Amino acid sequence: MEKSNAHWRAAHPLVFVSCYLCIGVFIAEAINNSIIGIDANIGLLILGISIPLLFAATISKFSIPVKSAVHTTCLISWGFAIFFLTRNEDIFKISYPIYFIEQCRSIVVQKINETIKNAEANAFAQALLLGVKININKELLTAYNQLGIIHIIAISGMHLEIIFKNLTRITNWLPRKKYFLLLELIIVLLGVWTYALMAFASPSIVRASIFFSVYFIGKYFNQSIFVLNFIAAGVLTVLLFDIKHLHHIGLQLSYAAVIGIRLFYPIFNKMLPMGNPLLAFLWSNFSVTLSAQLTTFPILAYQFHEVSTMVLLSNFVMVPLSNLLLYGLAILIIVPNWYGLAGYLGHLLERYILFINWIINYASTKSTLAKMASVSISKYMVIAYYLCLFLFYLWLFYKKVKYLQYAIWLMSLLFIIKLFSKS
Repeated sequence: MEKSNAHWRAAHPLVFVSCYLCIGVFIAEAINNSIIGIDANIGLLILGISIPLLFAATISKFSIPVKSAVHTTCLISWGFAIFFLTRNEDIFKISYPIYFIEQCRSIVVQKINETIKNAEANAFAQALLLGVKININKELLTAYNQLGIIHIIAISGMHLEIIFKNLTRITNWLPRKKYFLLLELIIVLLGVWTYALMAFASPSIVRASIFFSVYFIGKYFNQSIFVLNFIAAGVLTVLLFDIKHLHHIGLQLSYAAVIGIRLFYPIFNKMLPMGNPLLAFLWSNFSVTLSAQLTTFPILAYQFHEVSTMVLLSNFVMVPLSNLLLYGLAILIIVPNWYGLAGYLGHLLERYILFINWIINYASTKSTLAKMASVSISKYMVIAYYLCLFLFYLWLFYKKVKYLQYAIWLMSLLFIIKLFSKS
């Protein structure tokens, strides 16, 4: 974070733009739900009024607070306009390259079928790589869900990060010249989006693809790297392509986890500096897990009214194991079958998958700790939770006790309200 709030705002413009647009969208939704039959052309009318107003305020000699207020109002009104303009039809549509993607998918599926013979391991490998869950054991899915690690099977940013990192490792061998840098950009973007389309372009993988694309395009043009800006760029893209995804539980959890890791992981990881590489890895992994769970917990509790009691432990253990499996499957797809090499690797991965699934089944059925705890919180409690968490973050970052005091006062007030409430 920068030295002052002014610097922070200047470095993260997309954060504020996306927030104001989302506010406008939510206001429009509330109005649309209470007043039926609003004409969609109201969006065009709002744009027609706000754009000249924004231009006039920018070139005028008004004070900075007045200009800021006008800019904020215009952005909120644009969110309002976007909602009504996209209520029945998305702004942009991109045709799906069906033939090319089906050919790529068939190559991957054929390689898995040839090298991983066991039905359970084969179905799990296809689910992990391509998101094909139709053949996976339903009891196994229930076990993963009970331990709070169902996201491991779902195609997500974790999968794409592995592809992105390895593509950049390969392209880093290219000379650091203008045309080679452009070639690197094209290779990385093609690799990222080809895999995204092979995974049926599921919302989670598309969001991750947008994130990495914005990051690498910005890097190509030598722009400053601020992760929260990339996250906000993803929200803006969702607004333009499919505004209805703002209420999608997957989008909320994805961005909550990324923001939590971005804000809390560096702080937690520095709390216990480790000289031993193994201990450093374990603490880093735990810091990532804790950071993600802190910001996703209220959404899970509000949407599903239950959370896994072993979510921290199961993520701490299984995320590294699943990452190792992803690397192994990626190598399996690209390695040639010289002297039965691919078949031998496939057999090892098959044993590894069955071992992981045995651990999951054993933990979910035998462990007394593996339960789904009932948690019921209201929308206002979710807002209050995030406010307390933000104050807690400010205390950790600035090391000023006043923020901790504010958080304790707010939590105490919430407990008192909950104590004397009728529900």
